[in-house]
Amino acid sequence: MSLVNQTIGNYKVIKLLGEGGMGAVYLAEHPVIGRKVAIKVLHVSLARDADIVGRFFNEARAIHTIGHENIVEILDFGQTPDGQPYFIMEYLSGESMNDRVGRGPMPAAEVALIADQICRALSAAHAKGIVHRDLKPHNVHIQIDDEGKPVVKLLDFGVAKILGATDTAGQSVKTRTGSLMGTPLYMSPEQCRGSGTLDHRTDIYSLGVMIYEMLAGRPPFTAEGVGELFAKHMLEEPPPLLEFAPDTPPAMAAAVMRSLAKSLDERFATMEEFRSALVKGAAGGPLTMRTAAVRQTNVTVPKSATQTRAQQSTTLSSASSEIEDDLQPPRRRSGLAIGAVALVAAGVLGVVFLKRPSHVDSSTSPAPPAPVAIPTPPQAPAPAMVTIRMEATPVGTHVFRASDDKDLGTVPVELKVPKSTVHSEYVFRSDGYKNKALTVEPNVDRTIHAALEKEPPPAPAVSPPAPQTPPRAASDAPKKPAPAHRPSSPRRRSPNPDEDGLATPNF
Repeated sequence: MSLVNQTIGNYKVIKLLGEGGMGAVYLAEHPVIGRKVAIKVLHVSLARDADIVGRFFNEARAIHTIGHENIVEILDFGQTPDGQPYFIMEYLSGESMNDRVGRGPMPAAEVALIADQICRALSAAHAKGIVHRDLKPHNVHIQIDDEGKPVVKLLDFGVAKILGATDTAGQSVKTRTGSLMGTPLYMSPEQCRGSGTLDHRTDIYSLGVMIYEMLAGRPPFTAEGVGELFAKHMLEEPPPLLEFAPDTPPAMAAAVMRSLAKSLDERFATMEEFRSALVKGAAGGPLTMRTAAVRQTNVTVPKSATQTRAQQSTTLSSASSEIEDDLQPPRRRSGLAIGAVALVAAGVLGVVFLKRPSHVDSSTSPAPPAPVAIPTPPQAPAPAMVTIRMEATPVGTHVFRASDDKDLGTVPVELKVPKSTVHSEYVFRSDGYKNKALTVEPNVDRTIHAALEKEPPPAPAVSPPAPQTPPRAASDAPKKPAPAHRPSSPRRRSPNPDEDGLATPNF
């Protein structure tokens, strides 16, 4: 049921900003002072689960406990009249880190500015005994201040663990239903193993994966399946960052690689140590925000219209795990094209000089012709991509692509597909439930939620009724012979009833 035009707390709901598997986020406004806020509401179907409601309010409690300028602010929380839990957050404009990374690799100075703020926010969380456990680009929001500098807001502490608190899941990375918490591209080796105990160093690993992707334009590990991706996080060493981002300062690259160590003890001991190594490595020494901002002004980032995703002004970020379908983004090939052109140009020059006549006097021979300029072949722009996130109830529902019946995985499933107006159909299936088909137009980032209906129980077997003999018609009934005529006899008195009500015969 939509909450648009209803009042929650002191705010009137204006419109729906986004919806996920756990709940929805609405834009609301104070009717008197005009302040805009984002209201996150838990789905009605989940509001009866005490475990989920506890986790929902745990997010508000964790954010309020930390109270850091780089973490989204919680203003209020409560329940609607019909029992839906909600909390009210500050409204953010700008874009997610996922949108920014989608435009390609970022300069080291810009990465240092953003990473510095993320590390400070997480250091404050860890100091309060709170581990985020679901760091990913979707959960980092970037706004630009009046001076043109990025301001970071960290979102979605929905699966955060408050160390020392007691809950039904303990410190496990699994929920009661057994689903993994986290996002496979950014999960630490101990999360992939399903380790029963996680500490703040799992956030160091996940942030290291994010910074690697910000600098290189791709994460350190990619795979076609989630199981293969888990194996790489647990067993394979990440490729050197400088292989994909050669312009990264070596000390900064070394800090990122150390954060990706398989062993907890080989990573940085604290998030503050990681932050210090990053910013000092980026600047070749102590890095101030002003210095990094000056460096950033000298770096231009291409913003092709075909590559820029639509900016989203929303505070929505799902608390459940998500699985990338397109786990292997295409590599940039501009360097290969330039190298090929250089080789062709060198070949042309070699042919020109080899064809000079040997008997011609070099003092009188004309100057060799200028090398022929070979135009760089135009490159087709990369297609704009959109993110389609699919969620469903019950837990364990599989999503199939209707065109080829390919199993895309268990919900939640996140697909990165080319932006298009051509509709695609997907089928949600789960044992004991009716299949549900949904049609999606991949023209913007969107979240699709399907609620499957249970199959009706089979009707009990009923044996056919035994055939019945039709009643005879009155005309077919055998006729009794008429009684023979008897001589009349004196009329006897009717028997008198006794005490029991039974007739006493007369003899």
